[in-house]
Amino acid sequence: MAQVVQMLDEAPADRTAQQVLTAYLAGVGEAAGAVLHRSGASCKAAPSLSGADARHAIGAASSDPAETPATPLIVRDMLDRAGCRAR
Repeated sequence: MAQVVQMLDEAPADRTAQQVLTAYLAGVGEAAGAVLHRSGASCKAAPSLSGADARHAIGAASSDPAETPATPLIVRDMLDRAGCRAR
């Protein structure tokens, strides 16, 4: 989580951090799409993801930021916000 938080903090003022964050969030979106496809889940709304969404998902975690992977937290939050449920 710590690296994602760092990218989120630096992106507004650093073009490289912004590009890395954009690529990371795109990858997270692809991971969420793969989870949906493989699980056959249905969603009430289209899943979406922004930097603010990622920050919220990470902020809600009570784990140690240096030890916790951010991607599963963000994917779970993304699918929860879209109302995705397994069939």
